[in-house]
Amino acid sequence: MFFFTRSFSQFCKSLLMVLICWSTAGLAQAQISVNKSVLEFNEDNLIQDLDVTNTGDYKIFLNLSVAQIRNPHTANPERVELTDPRTSPVLVSPKQLLIPPGQRKRVRVILRKAPKNVDSIYRLAIKPFTGDVQLKSDRPANAKASAIKILLGYDILLLARPKDAVGKLAVKRTPDALYFKNMGNTNVLLRRMQQCDSAGRDCVDLQPNRVYAGEIYKVDLPKKGSAKKYPVQVWQAIGLKNSKKVY
Repeated sequence: MFFFTRSFSQFCKSLLMVLICWSTAGLAQAQISVNKSVLEFNEDNLIQDLDVTNTGDYKIFLNLSVAQIRNPHTANPERVELTDPRTSPVLVSPKQLLIPPGQRKRVRVILRKAPKNVDSIYRLAIKPFTGDVQLKSDRPANAKASAIKILLGYDILLLARPKDAVGKLAVKRTPDALYFKNMGNTNVLLRRMQQCDSAGRDCVDLQPNRVYAGEIYKVDLPKKGSAKKYPVQVWQAIGLKNSKKVY
């Protein structure tokens, strides 16, 4: 029997926003971008690099920290910060960055050891912080100094797969929902889902999601009816292996 345990919105928030305001009229841009949102590790690939770019107009300071996500397959996963590099299963270097505007810095993430039996899930938080806001010097001398600085941070997903990683989905279809149960030991990415009519027309895209080992994930279907009348196409991936199925 299937039960729904975790919604997409509860766990798949990959973007952190930090809004720092001062009472003013100006806007100081300090933004960053990353070249990867997910880093995958296994026993043959224990090191990954990540590029962080300052796309804004001001230099930016960044703090980097790693947390382990325990019970990611449940409705309430636990986030445990890994603060001791002597015991942490994941190391990040450097842990702080100063990036001038328009420049890029590289971050190295090291997994000490691949998991034996099931995926280990981590998050790499990249959080900006700032000091005094720089203001334009051509403003009137008696004008009040004011500015708003908007900073964006990221929460990078780190996936550590075991040696014999197997993602095995058991799928149940009802007239109004799809249920996915991951009976394997590694996560499966439902990277695209689409429901159409029997002629392949009038299609609706469904919310993609990552299904962790042991998780049961429910997808409510907008078109109610049988699989023959309203089939659902699912494009799924396990690492670099992609496949497509119809339910």
